[in-house]
Amino acid sequence: MTKKLSYLLLLFLVVGCEPTKDDTIIIDLGKVFVSSNTQSRIGIFNFSDLDNKVLVQYEITTDDAEGIYYDNTRDIVYQADRENNRINAYNRLSTNEASSGILPSAISTSDFSNPRGLTSDKNIAIVAQDASDDNGQQNALLMYDISANEIILRNQFTVDFALWDIQLVGNTLYAVEDGTDSLAVFNNFFGNSDGQVTPDFKISIEGIVRTHGLYYSLSEDLMVMTDIGDEASGIGDGQIVIIEDFNLKLSAALQEPEKTISRNDMIFINGENTTLQNPVDVVYHSTANRIIVAERTTNGGMLLAFEYPDQVESSNAFNITPSYSVSYNGISSLYINQ
Repeated sequence: MTKKLSYLLLLFLVVGCEPTKDDTIIIDLGKVFVSSNTQSRIGIFNFSDLDNKVLVQYEITTDDAEGIYYDNTRDIVYQADRENNRINAYNRLSTNEASSGILPSAISTSDFSNPRGLTSDKNIAIVAQDASDDNGQQNALLMYDISANEIILRNQFTVDFALWDIQLVGNTLYAVEDGTDSLAVFNNFFGNSDGQVTPDFKISIEGIVRTHGLYYSLSEDLMVMTDIGDEASGIGDGQIVIIEDFNLKLSAALQEPEKTISRNDMIFINGENTTLQNPVDVVYHSTANRIIVAERTTNGGMLLAFEYPDQVESSNAFNITPSYSVSYNGISSLYINQ
């Protein structure tokens, strides 16, 4: 029997006590949800206790997934399935016991290919399609009405730039422009109709070579982005870029002809000590004050956590060692529940 027929639930701890046969997963604050391009699993890391970090894994039906989102009010995980070109929903994940199998409670129609980022506002989900030969080299954003039992296509939008990670914040959609140093911003995104959509503006992030992941915290006005640099280069080429007081700096940059946020207005985590090579996604854990990264290339994939840098006047770049690191083969996307 193959792994795709067994649908067995995998449950184990990275550190801490051994689970009992009656263990269930209690989803609470501090969980980081993980997708993989090479494993048929959804991983959940618990960072609520920094001295006892726990990993729980569920075996699923695809071994190539990207964007992931968890709706904590309805206990549903949504995931972009690259193998089948659809969104899968996994309902009531926290009630599944160790002996249970995990099958989708809902699947979308196959309306896209080469999906990357996925974002949601609980009632809708948006998937970023990166251009490829399979989709006629078309970059697109696809919007779905979502629930535990239905995922229904609502709108299809095309864009004229390469996409990777995306994030909804209210009515605003942030999107990285793959292959560049730029961030695209769509204001009032829900006001768009099907067809071509254009961002209200793009902003360059000085010091980035090729951006992939983004995470914006509205409460702290904090933007964190990843830079994979030269994809073929070795460890130390990738970096994390932190922009505090993001909207203030964004507004100032938009007044300038170059529309660029200066590297002097940012904090960088980079260098060989970081083990960053191709960081493809990032989240900020506000309670633990950690930046958590999906590093796709080093050791075949790693989840890395960095303490938030204490900025000093002499430098805004930090060649620091991760406070926590663990191999996670094929790691591709993160979502934090907080």
